[in-house]
Amino acid sequence: MTTDGVAPATSPPESALQSTLHCKLDKPVSELDKALADIVEIKSRLARSSEFLGLGPAALALTGVLAFAVALAQTLWSGPSPAPAPYFAAWVVTAVVATALIGAEMLRRADRHHVGLADQMIREAVLNFVPAGVAGAGLLAFVALAAPDLAWLLPGLWLILVSLGIFAAARSLPRAMPLAAAWYLLSGFAVLLLAARDHTLSPWFMGLPFTVGQFLVAAIVHRASGASNAH
Repeated sequence: MTTDGVAPATSPPESALQSTLHCKLDKPVSELDKALADIVEIKSRLARSSEFLGLGPAALALTGVLAFAVALAQTLWSGPSPAPAPYFAAWVVTAVVATALIGAEMLRRADRHHVGLADQMIREAVLNFVPAGVAGAGLLAFVALAAPDLAWLLPGLWLILVSLGIFAAARSLPRAMPLAAAWYLLSGFAVLLLAARDHTLSPWFMGLPFTVGQFLVAAIVHRASGASNAH
């Protein structure tokens, strides 16, 4: 209290000042974060509802040729019933090479056809196939480590998993793509029935279904690309 009876002005405590400053600084930051999150969500929704144009028919057809060549090479070098280890090693390498070919073409085409959405479109397309890929790798590991006598089941099961992956991604692929998924599904069960007779591993149990299937996928993508370019 001063001599004239007026209380001196006091400064707010330091903690109160810091709290006020933090509130003023955090508000624009939180609004910016929310806006960025909204943009990401909008892009994700657009990616899920748009047709993915990143698949290239040439790369898909090339993977069909690759499958036929591997099956032919295995038949010539190892006979009609190769040993499990080289059989699956060859097809695992083939799958890696085919994935690399399709992935490289996907990156190139997505940047051209999905400007601003390329990353989201690729992410949505890949995520649909991840469960099938993980399941296929898990089945191979299980058979190799715990049940080698069941190796004859793998070619048919792998074909069925490819079918499920295509069905999962069908909403963002050309309309006719379920036909290719149906081919892989039916050929998977057909291979299981054929292999069940003598439990053998034929190179053509993998080569023929994948050759036909990949050419079918390539034809569907090529036709869809032509229709989109016409519009």
